[in-house]
Amino acid sequence: MATWTLLGSETKRQLLLLLKRRGQLTLDEAEEATGLTRPTLREHLTQLERDGLVRRSTERRGRGRPRLLYRLTPAGAQLFPNRDGMLLGRLLDFLKEEGAEELLRRFFERYWDERLQAARQRLTSAQTPEARLAALRDFLEEEGFMPEIVVSEQGVEIRECNCPFAETVRHTRLPCYLEARFFEQLLGREAVRVAYIPDGSPACSYAFDSPPKAAQ
Repeated sequence: MATWTLLGSETKRQLLLLLKRRGQLTLDEAEEATGLTRPTLREHLTQLERDGLVRRSTERRGRGRPRLLYRLTPAGAQLFPNRDGMLLGRLLDFLKEEGAEELLRRFFERYWDERLQAARQRLTSAQTPEARLAALRDFLEEEGFMPEIVVSEQGVEIRECNCPFAETVRHTRLPCYLEARFFEQLLGREAVRVAYIPDGSPACSYAFDSPPKAAQ
């Protein structure tokens, strides 16, 4: 079953399906296609936008008022069926069967280096440990990890309640190993993994003995 069909609102499901089929949608087009009123449609589209599934932009034609255009975000597009995960898994298995483990390692190392540089840029302007942790939480949230950061007398624990690389991790644990190194290089603290989703835990969790003093 397509994920978009699991949304509680029939109107939201209808709008998402229209956006998927047409690529973009105006309020006039949505009104004509659904028979619903503009205020109702605007409310549902605003809620979908707030949920990160739809984005809007303006388009000017001639001298009239610009019109609003609605499109699916990447997160919205992912609600619909795709076979990317299956294909990725087969590709990873193929590379390992062909003896390309070293190539795989280099690919993931480059990817994590790029993440490290992007995260460092985000943390550079943060002046306090609290601000750095908040910036890191926002960074991880944008990447789809659903993070929770808990600060206590014992130190800091970073919990990632979602794994955006779940299909990849089924075929290679390289992302997991490199993620621990990513945190250590970014925060300048030893990262101890205390929970692991592939082992059945609800989150991947890393413990640090104290808040980061600076972005390394």
